[in-house]
Amino acid sequence: MKSTLYLTAKVLPGNKIEIQNFNLTEGQTVEVIIIISESNTSIYSENNQSPSLQERQAFLKLPLSDRRRILETQAETMLSHYQQDSEWQELMAGDIIDY
Repeated sequence: MKSTLYLTAKVLPGNKIEIQNFNLTEGQTVEVIIIISESNTSIYSENNQSPSLQERQAFLKLPLSDRRRILETQAETMLSHYQQDSEWQELMAGDIIDY
């Protein structure tokens, strides 16, 4: 049976994250999932790439509440984007002409 440990970490110089916990055993294999806070820019928007298969599988392994929170944050970001960028509205305002 898997157990879950939730920790918050600060990125150290050199883009490193250190995790210490007395319940972990030296040499033990653990799975680490990193959720970037909503205040940071998404890594996908920086390089315009879709998440890899491994990243998608890691997302699906998250608890439902975490997945909902992440999706809600992404939806709010897109809502803000579409409210600020009116170019898409201009494209949708014209008549459809069928030739």
